[in-house]
Amino acid sequence: MIPNMEATEIWGEIDRSESYLVCSMYQEAESLSSSTLKKLFGNIDVLSEEEEALDDMLESAGMVLIQSLHGLSRTVEIVNELRDVFGEIAAIPVQVLLTGICLQISNGSYSGVREILEEFFSIWVYKDNHYILNDVGLSAKGFHGKLQLDIDEYMEVVELYAFGVLAKVSDDMGLAISWVEKAALPEERRQGLLRRLHSLLSLKTANVPEATSFEEDSKDSSYALVNNNKSMATEKIDSVLKLSKQHEPSSLWSSHPLSVKLGNTQFSISKGKVAISLVGLIICYALKRKRAAFIQ
Repeated sequence: MIPNMEATEIWGEIDRSESYLVCSMYQEAESLSSSTLKKLFGNIDVLSEEEEALDDMLESAGMVLIQSLHGLSRTVEIVNELRDVFGEIAAIPVQVLLTGICLQISNGSYSGVREILEEFFSIWVYKDNHYILNDVGLSAKGFHGKLQLDIDEYMEVVELYAFGVLAKVSDDMGLAISWVEKAALPEERRQGLLRRLHSLLSLKTANVPEATSFEEDSKDSSYALVNNNKSMATEKIDSVLKLSKQHEPSSLWSSHPLSVKLGNTQFSISKGKVAISLVGLIICYALKRKRAAFIQ
């Protein structure tokens, strides 16, 4: 079991970093989330005794890190920062990796994206209806993190790579199809991806108005998916919002400032600014659930 004091201390830091993020105090959020992750890896032998709690801590701190980098206009650095902070690709929670890549791509930067995804695929092996970590994914010091992924989790990365990176960013539908044909995937999932890719290829090569219509429909569908996931995102946000004991969304737009205490320091911040920050958080957590904008 994780020592109660150690767990309480780490969760306290994560909560505080999330509060900084909500207050648009991105520099503080980035600094604290980075130091928290270093503390986690520094105590990995003890913390790994309770894998689920460790996974939750890594994902929560990682999500704060990538969103604070985005808030600091350092979105182009996300992939490199994830490598630096987590050390090993296998140690990066899948949802953090996916959300970080989506944020970076949406900012028009593809630096390191293809490379980190290809490295991800190189360390996971399909076996017995799930994916296990290959020895190549382990450092010489060993690894105490997640040693297997379920199919759905792995397929999220596959879809982002095939549709978002190869088919869209690289604009090479043929390469995307070829890669899916050779990848170690469950056959049913492979055929489903190939049908979608061939459909997109047919529309592209036909060069008819329907293709434009399809793209517009895809964008509308992606927008709808993101909005449909706001309710799920709100549930997560409620857990980190400690700005007020009473949740009154309509009052966020009031001109009266909120008094916020982070650690031993008291801050005053406009409710409008909090509301804007929440919109950003909702979008980021919706991206965590659905990356439709990049894989439609």
